[in-house]
Amino acid sequence: MNEWWRELRLRAKERLEDYVLGGTRRSRWALQHLDEEHVLHEGRRRALMAARRAFRKVPAYRDFLARHGVTPIHLPFEKLPIMAKDNYVRAYRTEERCLNGAYLSAGVAIDESSGSTGTPFNWVRGAQERRRVRRELARMLEFMFGKQPRIAINAFSMGAWATGVTMGEALELHSVVKSTGPDLEKILHTLEFFGPAPSYFICGYPPFLKLLLDSMRGRGFPLNDYALHALVGGEGMSEEFRRYLLRGFRSCYSGYGASDLEVGIAVETPEAVRIRGLLHDHHDLRGALLEGDHRVPMVFQYNPATHYIETNEENELIVTLNYSRILSPRIRYNIGDEGRLFTRRELLKRLRQLGYPLETQRDRALPFPYVFLYGRRDQTISLMGANIYPEDVERVLFAEPALAAGMASFAMSVEDAGNGDAHPRLCIEWSSERSPELPLQTLARRIEKELAEVNSDFRTAMQEHPDALRFELLVFGFGQGPFTGRGRRIKNRYFNGSST
Repeated sequence: MNEWWRELRLRAKERLEDYVLGGTRRSRWALQHLDEEHVLHEGRRRALMAARRAFRKVPAYRDFLARHGVTPIHLPFEKLPIMAKDNYVRAYRTEERCLNGAYLSAGVAIDESSGSTGTPFNWVRGAQERRRVRRELARMLEFMFGKQPRIAINAFSMGAWATGVTMGEALELHSVVKSTGPDLEKILHTLEFFGPAPSYFICGYPPFLKLLLDSMRGRGFPLNDYALHALVGGEGMSEEFRRYLLRGFRSCYSGYGASDLEVGIAVETPEAVRIRGLLHDHHDLRGALLEGDHRVPMVFQYNPATHYIETNEENELIVTLNYSRILSPRIRYNIGDEGRLFTRRELLKRLRQLGYPLETQRDRALPFPYVFLYGRRDQTISLMGANIYPEDVERVLFAEPALAAGMASFAMSVEDAGNGDAHPRLCIEWSSERSPELPLQTLARRIEKELAEVNSDFRTAMQEHPDALRFELLVFGFGQGPFTGRGRRIKNRYFNGSST
């Protein structure tokens, strides 16, 4: 009886905290008046509670801790072993990773990850956690765009992948929704049918929204008559990419999530977009704030009461899902993304000290910490000591009008010339089936030059090994060459493997 009563009281306390700190029904006003330091403290405490709850209820986590010789009851949270796909997801069956060792229940949904790093995975999610994610996404839409109802066109892929279905359900709590998937003709027909009177969200992978915008321009669509807003996700995007989309969209925001964890881990807020713009435009600020790192990260805010984030020695993000109603808990899970963490107070102070003060409107700011995201480490190629990042390559490509106008996506790899010498290869997928005649050699040399300007490692390696760093540039028609077989899931693939 004592154990039953203790469990009941603990569950009631956890659900109350879910409501108070990260609850789905908190008002916009209440969110903005939280104290950042308090939320960070509570986030860590809730993460430890999540670990103890998983130890009691999840067979795989009990065994995982036992294999590492630890117990969560008397151990600091930061000393708990780190989960990853290899040591936890692949090591235990799905049911072993779920509460009470079972997932067969009404309301449970199965999502599939994209398989961008190899093998697709299946992830199970309970009804309560899915409902909470939808409400949180809707609340953030309200914060970014206000309460004005719009027509939301959901252009994410609508198969087994988490983003499309979840985003469609979340949009229904905020707007009028039509889920078309990435279908150009259906989207254009919808815009023409309802006309320019309502404003629109169009949600999808960044490359598809570019393809949509290019197609609208090519057909003479009256873009200026429409109030179009872009909401992108599923992969990263450069600031050049955002500014390209802003030629047709009135605003463009992104969110950070992962099938391994949840869709809405962190979001771009108006303040975050301004900070990223400063980092992009001022290399001196990047050097000072990011300790010499030349890259322009994506900039998001997150709520530590719901997603407690740490970094390890390799600057990889370690995420804990803090809610009590998670079917398959993830405790200190290494998603494989590289990033940095800043408290908002610390970040704004540093910006002021460096001569870039932000004058923030109270009603357009959230008192939450920041995560600077660089993306997956396994999408970076290395050659002659130089790391070549997809974010830098995308930035350079969008600076080339001849390529930006028709590029759908790109992939890069290290290739063997056949004699043991390696060189970087950059493959570009064109937006139509027939690729144009382009001066590829000239463009490749310009790409190298511009990449050297933004990437100091590449610049140094070019000076020492110019022949080895010569890009081979190839352009393929849509869905051809290394881009064959993607179907309608329009999502960039940055790393194309290596034959070396």
